[in-house]
Amino acid sequence: MKPWNMERGEKPKEKGVYMAEGGTRNKVSYPGEGFWSEEKDGLHLIGSHCTKCGQNYFPPREICPECFAKGVEAKIEPIQLSSRGKLYSYSIVHVAPKRFNPPYGIGYVDFPEKVRVLGQLTTCDPKQLKVDMEVQAELGRIAVDEQGNEVQSYKFRPID
Repeated sequence: MKPWNMERGEKPKEKGVYMAEGGTRNKVSYPGEGFWSEEKDGLHLIGSHCTKCGQNYFPPREICPECFAKGVEAKIEPIQLSSRGKLYSYSIVHVAPKRFNPPYGIGYVDFPEKVRVLGQLTTCDPKQLKVDMEVQAELGRIAVDEQGNEVQSYKFRPID
């Protein structure tokens, strides 16, 4: 895992470029790119851990919302979440804002580190989704931007 540090003000990488069908070049943006790392066993979200009260959070925080400690006082540290979690709840979105492609699934995922994360699901088929099923974090298309470029972020894929 690459070290992540809020105090250094690390910025996400520049937008990438990929080749689409027909050889056209399209830009790909990654919102929140500093919030994950790709490892051999899959995509891991990067959250924060408060050393004062022991709470874990995603997305990362500068101030602990549990005990209100901040910075050096609490030693808010980065924490790598597991690549897999359990689907707590989900919904199928049929009407969505511009640039999103409905229908798509969205759900809350509980990680072993006692963090619950909201994210898109890779399927919207209710027959493939069950509460308490295991899901894997991965990168995938979540929307398109104003210029029609693909926007990628973390999503959750059901594990059979």
